[in-house]
Amino acid sequence: MADRLAVERVYYNHRLGTKRPFDQALPAAEIEKLVKADLHKEALLARLYHLEITNPQIESEIRRIDTETRAPEMLAEIKAALGNDPRRFARAVAKPIAVDRELRNRFQNDDPLHALQREQAETVRRKLLAGRQASDSSANLLQTLKETKVGTVAEVTWQLGARPEATPARNVSAPVASPMPVTARSLKYSLEATARFAQPLSPVEQPTEPPDKDYLEDLSPELRKVLRAQLQEPGDMSAVVETPNDFLLFVARDRTEKTLSAAALSIPKRSFEQWLCEQKESTTSGKAGGFP
Repeated sequence: MADRLAVERVYYNHRLGTKRPFDQALPAAEIEKLVKADLHKEALLARLYHLEITNPQIESEIRRIDTETRAPEMLAEIKAALGNDPRRFARAVAKPIAVDRELRNRFQNDDPLHALQREQAETVRRKLLAGRQASDSSANLLQTLKETKVGTVAEVTWQLGARPEATPARNVSAPVASPMPVTARSLKYSLEATARFAQPLSPVEQPTEPPDKDYLEDLSPELRKVLRAQLQEPGDMSAVVETPNDFLLFVARDRTEKTLSAAALSIPKRSFEQWLCEQKESTTSGKAGGFP
């Protein structure tokens, strides 16, 4: 509790704009909730996936933070607030981040948890395949996709050539990225657990205007390969593509030497936050939170 309070106070002091006194914004009860939330994640990781974050993993996370932080002054303040004690920093900062990332990764790749959403995407694909076998036109197939009652459908056109050097690329960090435009999320501190952020020590990032055109090269290599191989002619459809956050299905609208246009169905997976709330509280005593 004391260490988490010290860390959150540093974050709060770096928030911009008008704000209430720290003790009002984050009373002891809120700090306790944050600590319990981190310990609950650790308990779930052990109970559901039989995993415990090891000391080498925590030490690796500390090295990552030290290497990748874009706010070294804030990082130094946090360490000073923890008495420059590596064990306290490991327990209060590095371990919750490592636990959160591992639990999210396990959740995202837990097939039974997302079986319903995958089957919904496969059902839509089977319906489209049946229409194509019945000689439906590509326009009819696209209309069928747009009329589906699950997920969302968006149209996108990718440039197939290399991106001009002066044109900024989209920020794509997922292993298999969604083709939909992504709004940059600020890393500004909030009352949510610090471990929710992959890089909580980074400064606030100002959103930028999206580029005028989408380029196929902005997508992950896996998704690029699928789209190039499977969307050759109008009406062609892809296999169902799984990403960390959703299931995707593409139907080609047009393809030229320079562009590929498609309609994309996106069916979101279960929300990690909602799933987390649904889990029964687990015992957080014993080893939880420790860093021997």
